[in-house]
Amino acid sequence: MQLVKIVPVFALLLIALCACEEQPISIQEPKAKGAREATPLALDDEKDLTNGPGGQPYPTITKQTFIPEDSKHAFLKTLTWRIEWPIYPASTDPNKIPTVYTLSNGALTSFDFLNSRPASTTYKTNFNLYHNAKIEMSKTLWTELTHTVGSGDQMEAVWFNQVQLKNPVNLLMEAATERPILFESYWESDSDELPVYQQGDLFFFKLWNQHRYGAIRIVSMTPRIIEVYLAVPNK
Repeated sequence: MQLVKIVPVFALLLIALCACEEQPISIQEPKAKGAREATPLALDDEKDLTNGPGGQPYPTITKQTFIPEDSKHAFLKTLTWRIEWPIYPASTDPNKIPTVYTLSNGALTSFDFLNSRPASTTYKTNFNLYHNAKIEMSKTLWTELTHTVGSGDQMEAVWFNQVQLKNPVNLLMEAATERPILFESYWESDSDELPVYQQGDLFFFKLWNQHRYGAIRIVSMTPRIIEVYLAVPNK
């Protein structure tokens, strides 16, 4: 059983890509009450760690919550996760690498782990992040995930669109800390299959049933670092 590595919550670091190098940009934390939240252990329905027996080392996941200071935008808040995978040997079995993300509990799971669990665990997942360097909703991972076949409406669809922006970091900074509604504004319906992603790529997504919006940014390929953003009601 692998252990989840927990890191202290700190201000979200957004990375500006310049000349193929990472340049960290620190976002000033909002002063709104409740802006900080602890990162929980990622557990499945049976309270086991989500990478499962025989899985590969678990990535470092840092969670941050941002609440806009301006009350007219504070009906939404932004949940953010920065996921940093270790560098796996080339011989690593891809089915054992944590890759499928569940937004509701922050769990990152491998194909082998999900296929060894009840179907309900797979039904709660949302999308693939690491495998084949492609963003794809869990609902269509028919080859990799046994329980997706015949799942029907028990799995929520997630639709993505890729956006080309000159200053993606600036937009994400504004959306995450000041105007979470921008995640909805930049999402567009697009049924085309997403390409293999590269460093610096930015995708917006919609959780179809919940009508919630977010973004995924590919910060780095080696090591693999991905940021996930989700706007949710601020209750």
